[in-house]
Amino acid sequence: MEFRNLYSFLKVHDLGSFSKAAEDLGYAQSTVTLHIQQLEDELGVPLFDRIGRKNSLTPYGTQLLDYARKILQLQEQVKFISSTDRTKIGGTLHLGMVESITGSLLLSVIGEYRRRLPEVNVELRVAVSSDLFAMLRQGTADLIFTIGDRLSAPDLVCPCSHRERSVFIASPRNRLAGKKRLTAADVFAEPFILTGDNTFLQHELFKKAGECGLNIKSPLRTESSKIICELVAQDLGVSFLPEYMVRSPFQRSELAVLDVSDFSHSFSMCVYYHRDKWLTPQMAELIELVQAYWGKMSN
Repeated sequence: MEFRNLYSFLKVHDLGSFSKAAEDLGYAQSTVTLHIQQLEDELGVPLFDRIGRKNSLTPYGTQLLDYARKILQLQEQVKFISSTDRTKIGGTLHLGMVESITGSLLLSVIGEYRRRLPEVNVELRVAVSSDLFAMLRQGTADLIFTIGDRLSAPDLVCPCSHRERSVFIASPRNRLAGKKRLTAADVFAEPFILTGDNTFLQHELFKKAGECGLNIKSPLRTESSKIICELVAQDLGVSFLPEYMVRSPFQRSELAVLDVSDFSHSFSMCVYYHRDKWLTPQMAELIELVQAYWGKMSN
């Protein structure tokens, strides 16, 4: 059984398309089709139902899926048995990350990671936490970085986490900036600039507003935390974001943290990988850098 055939099989499953799998792997579509045919001939069963443009696994394909992932994970382990020079370690590290973390954590450690492992390619997908956990369980991400409560699940490993505050932010020109002991009700009277509907912090924000019997006005919404900071700096509204967004050296907008006395909130930033995933040198190196970065933040 050829490893390349298994790689093509997983790509077709993950991307749902022979053409997308071929593009991702750098093959012609006919080559990926040949790889799948060779697998099917070798096993004597069909692996995909090809209905129109949709490719879905047959029951035989579903059975092969877990075996294929484990076989290729073992292959990766064998590659690094004799590798002692980190600068010669290659491969691709697949990351999934909440958008707000990319502008602080990732930018703070990625330079050192590239210096340590210059031959490793890093692929990053940005998504909300629920989608990130799905990616991890589907095998399309090696490591994910989430915000929220630390999740305890038998199929997940959390090698490190960090507690962080969430804060109300405004432009220094905003009428509330510089005032002491504001209430949440004072802030909720302002227009808010928010992210999409399916984020952890936004859920906590609406929960608090409901406890105060108030509605949140949100005339501006964007999925980008960086754009939110830019809009808040223009005094177009206030927002509720992780404090690291304000203190990040990569955040150029001038922002003020509002002094709200009756609402404090903290959450965890967590790294996860799947229990059945071998902790590769590429993964371990990034985890080490993240642990060191969070350790400095806690001191």
